[in-house]
Amino acid sequence: MSNSGSESEFSDEEQGAQTFSIQPYQFEPRLSGDESMEGSEELNPRLENSDWCSCDNCQIMGRAEACICCQEIEQVKNKLNEAVTRGECEEEPTCITQHPGFHPQQYKESIDGPEGKLYRHIAYRQLARWYWGILGKEIRVVLPSCAVMCIRNFYPPPGPEEEFVFTGFKYADE
Repeated sequence: MSNSGSESEFSDEEQGAQTFSIQPYQFEPRLSGDESMEGSEELNPRLENSDWCSCDNCQIMGRAEACICCQEIEQVKNKLNEAVTRGECEEEPTCITQHPGFHPQQYKESIDGPEGKLYRHIAYRQLARWYWGILGKEIRVVLPSCAVMCIRNFYPPPGPEEEFVFTGFKYADE
């Protein structure tokens, strides 16, 4: 098969098959053409303010990837809409933390102390399952900031609030 100029080396049928093939790294962050891996100290706008929040319950997180509102995630918006269609609410909640099914996703009553870390982790996992189902080993998704902050408030670490340190969102390979 000759390749002249801008002609593709694949037939139309092969190109169609490629369109529906597995797309590795589709959930990984991408660099734009002018960014470099080293020396990029540019601050992401999502880390500067919470203008990206549509539900008015989000807070700025440690990473730009974690600064996401429940209104920006399709699976979460489906849960909000589901509350109305199932008759759980008269009108659609403006935030996932107001959904009647959100709080039963919490594992246990509020607990202070070292056990809080375990229960926070379980609550994050249950929340991800509520939205996406079982994801599998080492598949990570970003939970909305408002939900993460609600869970953190429900299961705080021991000690004074100004000393709280949370790991935050990490990709599986970090």
